[in-house]
Amino acid sequence: MPSASTAGQQSAVGKIKRRPRLFYLDFIRALAAVLIVITHFNNPFMLPRPIFMYEPFGIYVGGLGVSLFLIISGAALMYNHGEAEKLDLKSFYWKRFKTLYPMFWIAFIVANAFLFLRSHGNPYPSVPIRNIVFSILGVDGMVANTSIPTFYTLGEWFLGFIVIFYMVFPLLRWGVRNHPVLSLVVILVLYVATLLINFSLDGLPKAMLLTTRLPELAFGMYFTQYIKKVPWSAALVSLVFLVVQEIHPLLVNDLGTTFVGIAAFILLVYISRFVDYQPIRVPVKSISRYSYPIFLVHHVVIIHVFNLINPTALSTGAAYLLFFADFAVIMVFSVILYRVNRATLAYVRSMFVPAEQ
Repeated sequence: MPSASTAGQQSAVGKIKRRPRLFYLDFIRALAAVLIVITHFNNPFMLPRPIFMYEPFGIYVGGLGVSLFLIISGAALMYNHGEAEKLDLKSFYWKRFKTLYPMFWIAFIVANAFLFLRSHGNPYPSVPIRNIVFSILGVDGMVANTSIPTFYTLGEWFLGFIVIFYMVFPLLRWGVRNHPVLSLVVILVLYVATLLINFSLDGLPKAMLLTTRLPELAFGMYFTQYIKKVPWSAALVSLVFLVVQEIHPLLVNDLGTTFVGIAAFILLVYISRFVDYQPIRVPVKSISRYSYPIFLVHHVVIIHVFNLINPTALSTGAAYLLFFADFAVIMVFSVILYRVNRATLAYVRSMFVPAEQ
């Protein structure tokens, strides 16, 4: 058994044991993944006749999915790294790098190899080759929302945003842990200022700016660090707010997304305790585990499926069947990508391990 001093040293550098999985984290992450797939199934292909709700609770369905992803990202990182006195930055950033980039690069190379063949060798005729740097860094989806041409293929703008969040997480963690009230005030001031001040970063929507999304990220961090459980009263208030928003939206745009996302998170955490059974837990865990590859491949799969099928000719029942068929194909490609990524990382590691004599 390690001594108290040894345990203290391990805590001091942030090397703590892997903590047990929390069902509500998997539950909300899986639901957010499904919402993102629904978003790109609805829009633009099914937009004239969407089979899923397009603006739940007065906000864009994709905005709700992203908001839940952001809150769960803050919550999960704080759950895993909030207890250590000091965060081992080298270990933290290396793990984040391995989590994000290899899988993205593999998916990007494979998708562009397909596009290269399909376009007879010229998938991006007007994009300067030097702009490949945005794809290498994983921010091409975000930069594509400006006037700068990119090789954006998959991953959406959210990938670039989460890279930025990972970069600033150690600072946010320090503030939430050591100065929670002051940090909350600073976050809210930056948030309000961003919403009120009229400015533009080369056309980049405010919803993609860090300061706009800080309340969602921080709420997840504060939740796992200080709140941990949702009382029935908080769940009831969240439910009433969401019902009001659905009947007559009081908050819209970025402000609405922030409050609806937080309210939905609170309600879902409360609901999760009543659905935590093995038949639900297993598929939820599967979708949660593959949420990142789902995020990477879903848009490409949906686009190419709709290139084969005319959605306007489908009945409502056939449209639902198409969604489930789409999701099944997305899951297959996600599992393949996940396993190829693991095999690739193991292969690369083997190149730097001395061979056994």
